[in-house]
Amino acid sequence: MEFLRTKGKQIVTESGKPIYLRGTCVGGWMNMENFINGFPGTETSLREHMELRLGKEKGRLFFDQMIDNFLAEDDIRFIKELGSTCVRLAVNYRHFEDDEHPFVYKEKGFELLKRIVKLCEKYELYVILDMHAIQGWQNSHWHSDNDRGISLFWRDACYQERYFALMQEIAARFKDEPAVAGYDLFNEPSSNQRSGDYPFNTYENFRSDYKRFNQVVRTAVNKIREVDPKHIIFIEGDCYAHNFAGLEPPFADNLVYSSHDYIVSGFGPGKYPGYYEMLHNDRIEKACYWDYNQQIQHILETEGWQFSEKYQVPLWVGEFGSQYCTGEDDIPYRLASMDDQLKAMNELGLHWTTWTYKDCGVMGWVTLDPNSEYMQRIAPVQRMKNLLGAENFTAWRSECPGKEVTRKFTEYMMSILTEAKNYTFGTFRKTMDFALLTGFAAGVLQPEYAAVFEDCSEEDIIRIMKSFAFKNCIINKPLMEILKVRLAQ
Repeated sequence: MEFLRTKGKQIVTESGKPIYLRGTCVGGWMNMENFINGFPGTETSLREHMELRLGKEKGRLFFDQMIDNFLAEDDIRFIKELGSTCVRLAVNYRHFEDDEHPFVYKEKGFELLKRIVKLCEKYELYVILDMHAIQGWQNSHWHSDNDRGISLFWRDACYQERYFALMQEIAARFKDEPAVAGYDLFNEPSSNQRSGDYPFNTYENFRSDYKRFNQVVRTAVNKIREVDPKHIIFIEGDCYAHNFAGLEPPFADNLVYSSHDYIVSGFGPGKYPGYYEMLHNDRIEKACYWDYNQQIQHILETEGWQFSEKYQVPLWVGEFGSQYCTGEDDIPYRLASMDDQLKAMNELGLHWTTWTYKDCGVMGWVTLDPNSEYMQRIAPVQRMKNLLGAENFTAWRSECPGKEVTRKFTEYMMSILTEAKNYTFGTFRKTMDFALLTGFAAGVLQPEYAAVFEDCSEEDIIRIMKSFAFKNCIINKPLMEILKVRLAQ
C-alpha cells in the first residue's frame, strides 16, 4: 500500500493515482455506544457497574470478549469484499491512558489497534484513526463516553496537553504505516458546551467559539507534524461537524476536512420521496420535501461543502446513514433515501464512510441476531430503554411514554420562563430529553443491565459474547446491494 496525500480537492497515492476514501465506520469496538452495543448510558460508568456486580475479573472479561468478537478478520474481509477502500475506526482515549495516570500509556490498547491496522493492510483497506472520545470530552454526548453531560476539554489546559501528547504518541507509533490514511483529530467537536446541552448553547442556538477551536486544531496539527510529516490529518467542523464558516483557511499540507450529514429522510418514518414536516425524529425544525434533487441541494448548502469549494480541499462525509428499525413497511423508504444520498455524494465527488458497520439492529451493515443469546438476555432492558426513551438517537422510533413526560414538563417550564421566547419548543424539549432520559434514566438502567449477567460464569460470558462475531450476525442484504453499486462507482 502507498501513503496518501492531498492534491487540490483530490486524495491521491504517492504515485499520483486518485483514490476515493469510501467505506464504513466501526463504532462500538474501541469506543462502545448504547444503541450499537445494546446497553444503557455510557461505557465508562457501565464498566463500573459490571465490575461491582460480576467482580473485576469477570467484568473486564465481559468487555474484552465483546471487543474481540466485535471486529476480527472476517469483518475486515467482508468490508473489503463489498468494495470499500477505507474503514474509520472509532477509539476511546481510555484504551491508551488512565485518568489516574496521565501521560502513562497502556500497551494493550496500542496492540489491539495495531492488530486491526495490520489486518486492514492485509486486505488493502485504508484506516482512518478516529479519536471518538478524548480527555475532558470534546462534546457533551454519550458517544464521546461522556457521563457528565458537559464538555470540559476546550477550556482546560491540562486536558488539552494530555490530548496533544496522546496524539503525538499515536502518530509516533503509526507514522510508518502506509495502511493508515490519517488521523481524525476528534469526532463531532463542540467548542462551547462547558455548561452542557442546554437550549442556549445547542442545536440552532449553538455559537461556535472559533478562536478557541482554531487554536486547538492548529496546535494538534503542529504536534502531530512534529513526529509524523506524512499522514493526512482530518479536521471536522465545529458543532458536531457542521460549522465551518469561522474555520481558518487551510494552514498546512495534507489536510482533509470532514462534515457529518444525518438527514431527516434517513431516519423516518415516512415515505421517500416525501414531505417531512413533523418534529418527530429530532432531525428537522421545519417542513421540507425530500427527494434526490433535495439531497443534492442540501449538500451544496452545507458549510462543509462551501468550505471545500472555497479553498479547494477534499471533503469527507465522515458519518451519515439511515435507520432500519421503523418497521418492515418503512424500511424500503429508508433504503431509498440512503441510495439517493450515496448517489448524490458520489456525483459531487465526495469521500464518505457510513455510520455504522455493526450494531444491535438499528443501522448497521450487519446486526446481531435478535435470537442470539446476548440479545435475548438484554431484551427486558431494551424494552425499558424504549419505554423511557433512554437512547435519544433512536427514541423516536416507537411509542415512548417517557418523551410524553418531557413534552409536558417542557411546556410547563416554558410557561413560567421570561426568556422562553429565545428558545424554540423543539430545541428545549430535545435538551430536556437528553438531560432526563439519555442522562438520568439511562444511568438508572445500568444496574438493570448488569443484573442480567450477574449469574454468568466466565464460560458463560465467553459463549454469550460470540453473539457479536461476524458468523453469528445477520447481514443487511438490501443495504449491501445498494452499497455494492455505489462503492463501485
